[in-house]
Amino acid sequence: MSRWISVLLLLATAMRQSEPRTFEDLSTKARQAYEADHPEEAAQLYGRAVKLRPDWAQGWWALGMIEYQRDRYVECRDALTRMVELDTSAAPGWALLGLCEFRTKQYDVAFEHLKKAHVMVPVTQGGGPLLDMADYHLSLLLNQQGAFEMAQEILMRIARKVHSNPEMMFASGLPSLRMPILPSEVPANQRDVVAMAGKAFWDLATQPPDEAEADFKALVSKYPKFPSVHYFYGTYLAARDPERCAPEFLQELSITPDSVPTRTQLALRYVLDSKLDKALKLAHEAVALSPDSVGAQLALAKTLRTQGDNEGALAALLAAKRLDPVSPAIRLQIVNEYRALGRIEDMRRENAEYTRLKAEQANWP
Repeated sequence: MSRWISVLLLLATAMRQSEPRTFEDLSTKARQAYEADHPEEAAQLYGRAVKLRPDWAQGWWALGMIEYQRDRYVECRDALTRMVELDTSAAPGWALLGLCEFRTKQYDVAFEHLKKAHVMVPVTQGGGPLLDMADYHLSLLLNQQGAFEMAQEILMRIARKVHSNPEMMFASGLPSLRMPILPSEVPANQRDVVAMAGKAFWDLATQPPDEAEADFKALVSKYPKFPSVHYFYGTYLAARDPERCAPEFLQELSITPDSVPTRTQLALRYVLDSKLDKALKLAHEAVALSPDSVGAQLALAKTLRTQGDNEGALAALLAAKRLDPVSPAIRLQIVNEYRALGRIEDMRRENAEYTRLKAEQANWP
């Protein structure tokens, strides 16, 4: 018996001696375990390695990535939080952290971190699959916040890159129909209309124009009374066949009489058609229905400017600036109004703010 005990003790000692102890050993073994597709062992080894060297950003990144792949989102979040503290310029780190927070339903911080990852990568520079997935989830959160046009702009870029993705195509229907919910929250009896709207939007980016037009006609034919269907079709026509868009907006108003975005779009169309009295009426109605609508204030400003009322246009633009103080586009319009009014010092001040904001948000929709 004593001989067997001695053998067991020797084996235990040998095993302890063979275990990696130094940081170099742990990091090497962790990488080897990951490359051999042993994620649990790799996570355990990376965890021990970062305890020995807490400032090892690459180790925290690897640990977070492994935990994300294992659907351990809390552990992923905690590892990536340490990683971005060490390397604040790592867009993939912010992206994966935001994705983990999305999974744990921490939507506010997820939005901030996904946005941070987005603005770090120039629009002209491909971000790869991870950043595409991060942008997709960013668009979901923008839609949830009611920032439908921003969500659509990001989804359009994604569609042009990934081309085929049924999940993303379906989700594209939500901002198209102005539904501020997540895809998982779509009622069963609305999934078909959302899917059809998503296909129409997705095909705008990925298919010939005739196919997208057919998608829109099918959507309007099958769901002529569903809110925002005619609005969605009208915005499509406004960009491609503007003479046909006004009837769609009018049809939308017959279905959703209090629709502020429909009034805004129709007012802008009437400005182009020189129907300024109708445009002004709609713009005032939009502002009255929703004083906090940036789009309504901008439509009012454009209508008043076209009528030659620069003071009135400026007042509407300043209201829009109060609602969205970080928008470079609004600042630029204010610059032009100050120039038209001969207020040179005010123009220079606003132009400086415009230049600053444009540089800060170069990669933001």
